[in-house]
Amino acid sequence: MGTICDNIYMNKYLAWFLTLSWAGLTLYLTTIPNFAPSADTLFSWILSNGGHFFFFGVLAILFKLDKISTINSILLTSIYGLVIEYIQLGIPGRSFDLMDWSLDTLGAIAFLLILKKLQSKS
Repeated sequence: MGTICDNIYMNKYLAWFLTLSWAGLTLYLTTIPNFAPSADTLFSWILSNGGHFFFFGVLAILFKLDKISTINSILLTSIYGLVIEYIQLGIPGRSFDLMDWSLDTLGAIAFLLILKKLQSKS
């Protein structure tokens, strides 16, 4: 029996379209000027930091579905997160944050580990 990635039928162009669309949505959401979620509640903190973890985790899985190796999926996702952090330096109300970049990378690793675990069960 094949892996999840092998079992999902996706035209390579559709797969790349989905990956690039998700990357574009992530860029858009992370570069909204003067965006400052309330930091005074645990829920707001989880939502803000969980967003990094989730969005970049999904991006890593999409890279993997595009037949990119696990390590390269992590590297591409992490580099993309780093690029976004640098872009944020020039956006009012945004800043470079190593914690955000760390969450981006950890999300990629965690989601790919979950994918690997799911693949080993099939």
